[in-house]
Amino acid sequence: MSVRNAPTLHRRSALAALLAALAAPGGAALAAPPAGGGGVSRLGISAGAAIADVPLGTSGAELSRHIAVLFQTASRLGVRVETVSVGQGFFADEGELFSEHDLDLLVSGRRRDVNALGAILGKAWEQSVVFIWHPASPADAETVATATVPLPGDAAGLSDATYAALLTELADGGHVRYAGRESLLFVANTGDEPDVAFAARMARVQRLLALRGVPTGDVAFGRAAMVVADRDGYDALIAA
Repeated sequence: MSVRNAPTLHRRSALAALLAALAAPGGAALAAPPAGGGGVSRLGISAGAAIADVPLGTSGAELSRHIAVLFQTASRLGVRVETVSVGQGFFADEGELFSEHDLDLLVSGRRRDVNALGAILGKAWEQSVVFIWHPASPADAETVATATVPLPGDAAGLSDATYAALLTELADGGHVRYAGRESLLFVANTGDEPDVAFAARMARVQRLLALRGVPTGDVAFGRAAMVVADRDGYDALIAA
């Protein structure tokens, strides 16, 4: 299996944009929304060329200077940036392993403001699609299952060979946070796979990683309301 960097502007699979985990720092699930919406949401987005050469795990002031538009826009919209760092998204396409730097980005605010933030950033960074995951609420008609696999031994040990092996169970890809003992692997069940089968697949992923010397913690399962923003829908989300 060959390994290639994923093209930022022309993804051949929308799931390549699973750039971020639904877990809060340390692997906990997204916080439940307060009455009336809001809560902590996750944006699945790459900053494209702005972070292509920024080391995995970079955060704080060093990262901020590369993605100033995030903080400027969030401040204007009244959205709080809870945490952001450089992670890695990966997926398979016709037998090839594609990967690219993405953002591990958690924010809090009203849903419509978070959606607008995602759309503005998608346009600014020339992204074809942005995924936005909001903490599920009883009012949501549809939600998706999610799984967060803690990597307490640090994700730095994940080699290209390990990523390639993961694709036997994660053909649609996933996202890895690089944060020392707070590292994690995130996967969303965006198809129609039953929850029981999805959980069994995550158990196989754990065994696969263990065989390659990558320890894992207990999988945190959850549900989220997912918004898929693309170029055709950016302006509507910004105007909402």
